[in-house]
Amino acid sequence: MSDEISQAANTLVPAILALEALGFTLTVQGDLVEARSDAGRYVAPDPVGVLGLVKLVETRGSSWRATDSEIDATLERFGLNG
Repeated sequence: MSDEISQAANTLVPAILALEALGFTLTVQGDLVEARSDAGRYVAPDPVGVLGLVKLVETRGSSWRATDSEIDATLERFGLNG
C-alpha cells in the first residue's frame, strides 16, 4: 500500500523531528519557523512548510526558481492561468 498523508496538526512534530534529523536547528520567530544548517536558512509559517522548502532545494538545487517557460507551462497544465 502506498503512503497517504495530509498536512494537519499531527504532522508538525514529525516535521520538526525530520528537520532535526537532517541537521537543522529550528527556532520560532513570531509567526515563522526558521531552520538553519550549513545547507542554508529556510523560513515558513510552520515546520511542514520548512520541510517542503528543504525538499524543494534538494530536488531542484540552488536553481530552484521556476523559469518563465516553466511557470507558463505549469499554469497552463493545471488551468491556473486565468
